[in-house]
Amino acid sequence: MKCSLCGYEFDISESSSACSSCPMNKSCTLLRCPNCGYEFPKEPEWLEKLTKLFKGKKNGRINS
Repeated sequence: MKCSLCGYEFDISESSSACSSCPMNKSCTLLRCPNCGYEFPKEPEWLEKLTKLFKGKKNGRINS
């Protein structure tokens, strides 16, 4: 994942450890950046695939 605020790239497991003390962490769907603490919703899988596809076309190739 990449934080949309600070640009820090992290694994989703790092996000869950940042939220471990919160009582809502079992039902919460937000991710928390371990670098700056910014919370944001996880990008849907279909959007991740679409973003990767367009990034590949931008660079002159298609990612699969």
